[in-house]
Amino acid sequence: MGRKKLTAVIIEDEQKSLELLRDLINSNGGVRVTGYTTNPDEAIGLIEELKPDILFLDIRMPGMNGFDILDGLSELKSSAPAIVFTTAFDEFAVRAFEYAAFDYLLKPIDPGRLTLTINRCLALKQSGSNQQPQLLKEVLNKLIYRNVSGIIIIDPSELVYVEAAGNYSSFRLSDGRNETVTVSLGKVEEQLDPIYFFRTGRTFVINLRFLKKINSKKRECILHSNGNDFKCDISHDKIKILLERLKNS
Repeated sequence: MGRKKLTAVIIEDEQKSLELLRDLINSNGGVRVTGYTTNPDEAIGLIEELKPDILFLDIRMPGMNGFDILDGLSELKSSAPAIVFTTAFDEFAVRAFEYAAFDYLLKPIDPGRLTLTINRCLALKQSGSNQQPQLLKEVLNKLIYRNVSGIIIIDPSELVYVEAAGNYSSFRLSDGRNETVTVSLGKVEEQLDPIYFFRTGRTFVINLRFLKKINSKKRECILHSNGNDFKCDISHDKIKILLERLKNS
């Protein structure tokens, strides 16, 4: 006996894009499109009626946008489908994940990428977890940025330090990875918990959980992670502040 197909609803204001996505989904074999509309004002009623496993939802639409639709569903206490945003604009990615999106597909949608998303939804359903969106657990405790390859998600507890590079910031992670994003160091600092993170000067924000040593003569903080030491510059004034803070912690 074959596995049961998931059901899907598509909300897309452009008819051609809707038809293309519908055909791609139906050709996959694991999902059956049971409803769709190009009118965002009809979306909430359609979703409430059909109760799909997956909602493929465009974001930028005239009148009611994709986030408005989700807000309406929340008010109606609808059973939550897995939300897969479909959009030509990557600027909405961070907000989409704040809505606990299951996935975020950029147009033109790559068939292979769509298949991966559908397979993940199928696996989630078979696990018995009621299709609740779970791409990000505790999403608001994570850092979400765009870079040249797409969306990156960073757990602050795994962040060793952040280094400024002009309008860019480079993240050194405890697993050895380096990630660079187009966000200033000041903006990154605002998103980090000041209990654990400390700005050492113009160039670095360090995670105090990885702090091994402060070299006052060389004005360096030595961080240790995964068998490696990292040196981060610290200004004279910041050394005094950091030492006082550590003394009182």
